[in-house]
Amino acid sequence: MKTWILLSILLLLSGCLYGQCLDGPCALEREKMIKSIKPYIAYWTKEEMTEESRLRDWVNCGGQENGNFSLDRKKRLPDESSDVFRMRLEHDFERCMLRIGYRYTGNCSSEYMKSQPLCGSP
Repeated sequence: MKTWILLSILLLLSGCLYGQCLDGPCALEREKMIKSIKPYIAYWTKEEMTEESRLRDWVNCGGQENGNFSLDRKKRLPDESSDVFRMRLEHDFERCMLRIGYRYTGNCSSEYMKSQPLCGSP
């Protein structure tokens, strides 16, 4: 009985130590994964675009100067729910980028993403 308890404790402790990822192989994998994350703007491409022209188009369509996208609260309609507001602005932004020749190169495999303009839904 004592052997099982000791083995159980050791197993639990080894899981805690491995899960912490303080340094070693798993910390290096985590760092590599974080560095591989691209900003949203990087998933939009267009032939003969430059970084400057993409950023200019991005901002003209409603994106931010830093390459992010956030909701402009001033564009919310009276009595519009948060979800409808978010979806309307995101879809307007996506349609704008598509209309001026960009295509989205991110993951469109989920049913949710397939329902979005950036992945081909009207």
